[in-house]
Amino acid sequence: MDKEFEKLRKQWYSDDNVMFNIIDNLKYRETTVIRKGLAHRCLKINAIRYFVANASRYHFFDEEFNLYASLGMFPDLPMFSFGMQDKRKEMDEFNVSFTKYMTGYDFLMDIDNKDLRLAYSTTYKIKKIFDDYKIKYYLLFSGNKGFHFRVDYTDFPLSLKKLKWSELAMKLKRFAESFRAINNFEDIDTTIFDLRRVSKTPYSLVYPNYLVALPLTDKQFSNFSIKEVSLPYWIDRTDKLYKRGNLKREGDTEAFGKLIDDYKED
Repeated sequence: MDKEFEKLRKQWYSDDNVMFNIIDNLKYRETTVIRKGLAHRCLKINAIRYFVANASRYHFFDEEFNLYASLGMFPDLPMFSFGMQDKRKEMDEFNVSFTKYMTGYDFLMDIDNKDLRLAYSTTYKIKKIFDDYKIKYYLLFSGNKGFHFRVDYTDFPLSLKKLKWSELAMKLKRFAESFRAINNFEDIDTTIFDLRRVSKTPYSLVYPNYLVALPLTDKQFSNFSIKEVSLPYWIDRTDKLYKRGNLKREGDTEAFGKLIDDYKED
């Protein structure tokens, strides 16, 4: 690991403006830290002190971990035991009964390509469709090879909210598959749509390139550059992140349902 970047990384995660945005995205979510070959799930991080405790426990700053949060909302997520044996038992029980705690499940469209220019091209086209439909979404640079479109469950039409969780996940998956096929958007990743799905946490740093998983304004997306999502660029500009949030677009709650209906399979 690059020692200079690791120093900046610790500085990033100790900045109040950064941490406000990160905790806001982890609150009521199942937090997960992942590095190649290893994942720690079922973490409850609703405040900075919980982040600090878990960062120490799982050596977050000593290993190349990335920070993820569930698409599902869990306001009453249990606090799991510290001891690994007890925690493993509690996690096994949670893995079976987790839907009892769920109050929402967001939609994520993941555009991913080894060639970021191709991922950008696909994202540009999808963005136009979402804007034309007036979807309430936010657009995130994933921190690595692509972009994420996110629609919050709170912005779903009632017709979707009436579905059982398993039915909702299947409907969203089928929509993404149909949307991908009809538009020939091969960069859309449709492999994972289960209810335990996790996604990069906005404003977190992403290995291996130390880039920021940054919510983008329309202007930032139009003029996208790797430099302006890099850690060195933002480390002295964190004041601009003060309560910045995820930059959700204005739109119509019914629009997402209409988009899904327009891409129904024949």
